[in-house]
Amino acid sequence: MSGNAASSVMNPVAEARSSKVVVLGMEDQELKAGEEAELAVMAGNFSDIAGFQYTMNLKGANYVGIRPGALEMTRANVGLISKDEVTMSYVGKEGITLGEGTVLYTIIVKADRAVKVSEMISIGSAVTPAESYISDFAVGRVSLEVRTAPVTAIALMQNEPNPFKGQTTISFNMPNAAAATLSVYDVTGKVVSARIIQTNKGLNSEIFTREQLGASGVMYYTLKSGEFTATKKMIVIE
Repeated sequence: MSGNAASSVMNPVAEARSSKVVVLGMEDQELKAGEEAELAVMAGNFSDIAGFQYTMNLKGANYVGIRPGALEMTRANVGLISKDEVTMSYVGKEGITLGEGTVLYTIIVKADRAVKVSEMISIGSAVTPAESYISDFAVGRVSLEVRTAPVTAIALMQNEPNPFKGQTTISFNMPNAAAATLSVYDVTGKVVSARIIQTNKGLNSEIFTREQLGASGVMYYTLKSGEFTATKKMIVIE
């Protein structure tokens, strides 16, 4: 469906403007390069909604497909402008109300690189205007909120890329700012790099190059902070 859903499908005599904003929700998560992910779009203040439309922009990912939920959203509701720009629209027979958190539909994407959903997806009006329609044909706005889950524990992630030739990034989440040590060992247990880091709350990242490590082959890296210790394996190639 393209153009203005209110005028082309509902065909109101006059288009009234409304201050209502339909909020669509999505949970934040981290995607790995090449990973295919299902992103559930959930209802926020979804009350007496007869339709909506928007342009979805993807940065670092490609659109793959869509699956219906509480709304019968299929590929017929999608306009593929390019691999990272998609229009979406929905028009119902009448206004419906759905509880907060109800899964409206699910969007399937494939990440080009390691990226967080909150950095990857946005909606706007570049092709199809971001608008919502209530049952009396009043036209409002539509927005997307990507909800970031609080970090409750330290988590050490796999380095990206792995294996690597030039450089790699080691990331970890911290529930609070704290001192930490990030060490890299060779297979004999010899420390080839050790960094004492004053971390920030949330996501932290450290870049290591092959030159800094001075060797190739299988290596291990360990994060220590307080009583927390975690180790993962990485591979340096020629």
